[in-house]
Amino acid sequence: LGAGGLTALRPNGGLGALAAKGEATDLRKAWLCDKSKEEEKKDDAKPDSPQADSAEAKVEAADARIKELEAEVKELKNKVLLSMADVENMRQRMNVKAEEDKKFAVRKFANMMLEVADCLEKALEAIPEEKRKDNAELQTVWEGVDMIDRVFLKGLQSAEITKFVPLGEKFDPNLHSAMFEMPGEEKGLVGAVVKSGYMIHDRVLRPAEVGVTK
Repeated sequence: LGAGGLTALRPNGGLGALAAKGEATDLRKAWLCDKSKEEEKKDDAKPDSPQADSAEAKVEAADARIKELEAEVKELKNKVLLSMADVENMRQRMNVKAEEDKKFAVRKFANMMLEVADCLEKALEAIPEEKRKDNAELQTVWEGVDMIDRVFLKGLQSAEITKFVPLGEKFDPNLHSAMFEMPGEEKGLVGAVVKSGYMIHDRVLRPAEVGVTK
């Protein structure tokens, strides 16, 4: 081979130079790739940026506001429920009062009518059976007064007013008014009735005036 041929085969010749240049390029690429990865790792290791901190702060503020609004909604709901309960209680009280007013509207008038009932009762007691037994006229008068008394009491009953005569019953201060004491076989019984008692619905319109045994 000539001198030119030997030169071509030398490492520093054309082919060797190209190979060396290509290897250097590959090494540079590998180095740049490693450097890029190291930079990425450094970036990952860096603290959050101001933009990230701002976004996180906004999320936390939104969460706090949501909790605050939820608490306000709960408080308002409780207030609404309490108001509704108050309204319902007031409605029930008004209904009860209206019903009681309706039931006991005749109370004052009934008290006045009891005087008439007392007069009829006394009139009947004034004509005992032994007096009218042999006297037809007294018997007729008594029967007439008795009829008036029955009709009158029936009219009171139509207004839920009922008469009670507690003779022989145990004395009850809620139903009876003690006028005097009297001897008796058992203590604390109603031994005499001066005036009959009257009820209106389930309440005492007038307690019976009685004498109590001692």
